Amino acid sequence: MSEIRKLPASAGAQWLLDAFSLYRRAPLQLAVLGVIGMLVSSLILVLAQALPSWLGVIGQLLSVAVGPLVFGGMLCAVREVDDGHRATPVHLLQPIRDRRVSHLLVPLAIQLIAIIALGSLLYLMMGSEGLTASAEMFRKMQELQQSGATPSNEQTLALMAGVPVMRILLWILLAFATFVALSMAMFTQPALVVFDHQSGMHALRMSLQGCIRNFGAMAVFMLLGLIATLCIYFLVVIAMQLAMLVAGVGAAAFVMQLAMSTVIMPLYVGAVYAAWKQMFDHRGRTTPPPVPPSNGPGNIFAA
Repeated sequence: MSEIRKLPASAGAQWLLDAFSLYRRAPLQLAVLGVIGMLVSSLILVLAQALPSWLGVIGQLLSVAVGPLVFGGMLCAVREVDDGHRATPVHLLQPIRDRRVSHLLVPLAIQLIAIIALGSLLYLMMGSEGLTASAEMFRKMQELQQSGATPSNEQTLALMAGVPVMRILLWILLAFATFVALSMAMFTQPALVVFDHQSGMHALRMSLQGCIRNFGAMAVFMLLGLIATLCIYFLVVIAMQLAMLVAGVGAAAFVMQLAMSTVIMPLYVGAVYAAWKQMFDHRGRTTPPPVPPSNGPGNIFAA
């Protein structure tokens, strides 16, 4: 069991700084783990395309499942780097050895349920007529854009006449709230599963509670993380343009995927690890984290 600490808003900035610090200690080691995860996922996708229909679908689902497992393994590797040890490919198998696989996959099931629920809600709110009117509006607007004509205000209002705009805006608001809630629930969930050995659903609930309790730190982290990602993306775009000039579009896409696997993902894993260390009070920890505490495997779906 982990108790949630109340952190200052500046802790969000510290998570990002700790992520860069951890990455700087072993950039090549962490990059190799990211490449291994990328190659395994790509290999499964290639095999899935070569298999017949239903086997191919299963293969594609397996490729999706690789992501959470690699994330959990990289968390183990980042902790080893934090402890002064080497990060090796063996760490990617640690969640399997600890029987944490099913718990790490719980967020995928929750995401699928959320997508189905939001899709059903959209249909109930708009009805078949509203969906048809919306599709027709988007088709006509696309035709106008392709023709190069700029629609006037009267034309735009006429196109939107039969569209339930307010219901669409309400659904977008609900979808955004769901996305924020899921993002917070999944933020430290892998670390709680891998390190604290919590069940998948209980880790989701603890992560959501921790992020809500430390919403200021989360907001700072998301803002600074977005700025850092844009800076990294700018450099990646330059590399993609050079790759495109030399070897074409395929090479540019490979550079983008490589940057995601070797830089952005390890940095995000490091930030999740830093947030987990500061946000939760872990039993058995001999040295407490530098943030003072606030005053104030059974069923994987067990809370």
